[in-house]
Amino acid sequence: MQAPQTKHWLLLGTLSLAWGFAFYLIAVALESFQPLTIVNIRLAVGATTLYWVMRWKGHRFPREGHWWGRFALLTLLGNLIPFSLITWAETEISSSQAGLLMALMPISTMVLSHFFVHGDTLTPRRLFGVFLGFGGVVVLVGGEALEGMGGSALLAQLAVLLATLAYASNAVHAKRLPPIDTIVVSTGSLGVGALMLLPFTLYLEPPAAIMPSLDALGATLTLGIVSTGLATWMYFRVVTDCGPSFLSIINYIIPAIAFAAGVLFLNESAQPSQFAGLLLILAGIALTQNRPPARPA
Repeated sequence: MQAPQTKHWLLLGTLSLAWGFAFYLIAVALESFQPLTIVNIRLAVGATTLYWVMRWKGHRFPREGHWWGRFALLTLLGNLIPFSLITWAETEISSSQAGLLMALMPISTMVLSHFFVHGDTLTPRRLFGVFLGFGGVVVLVGGEALEGMGGSALLAQLAVLLATLAYASNAVHAKRLPPIDTIVVSTGSLGVGALMLLPFTLYLEPPAAIMPSLDALGATLTLGIVSTGLATWMYFRVVTDCGPSFLSIINYIIPAIAFAAGVLFLNESAQPSQFAGLLLILAGIALTQNRPPARPA
């Protein structure tokens, strides 16, 4: 496992944009499509996008049968369970609340990595960094996202928390894979996921003669191409090189990017408390990173 380089931070920032914008795209897509249908479309579109990239790069699917079982487990933990849970949850809770709950992912990821990934030890300093970063997210997003916690929306909130655990488990499992090109494992997992989910989608959400709005159709296709296909490719690249704990801090970066974009491009006002939250997030991220080994004297 290598120390994060500039290219990995750039990939993480791009991935943050792709996934952070997905919450909004899901909300738009739900105007015309049902939850499982959205997930199935984004998986199929994402797999198709990456398949052409894979062939352009000269790669093919592995012939060994055991890889398809690995693809199935990866897509179950990294796509089917979390995509379905989050999409359904957003029919009951706001996208901002869902994003806030996702910020709990780093703690579960670091605990799992401590036991299953060599060299990714959970130290008191890194644990403090996780809680500091989450506190920064709470301050940055604001107390409004905490309103309505529990009560009638408890089931939806628990669904998002379960999704974060699935994401964490998938990141740890991906790091433990035998050597394989990331474009192949990305394409394979998305393709298998689309096929696995299709019977359930057809049974639970039978196709109907609907005319989706252009906004909903465009949002769903963007979810598939960018937030699923290309994002999955970047995801496997980052987790393979730098490990699941480094990847998990994306849940702190997403709210920070949303805050910066609102101030820079939408002329939104920024409160002093939000800048304080941003500083807490940056401090938390710094503390979660493994220190480089000391050089011999």
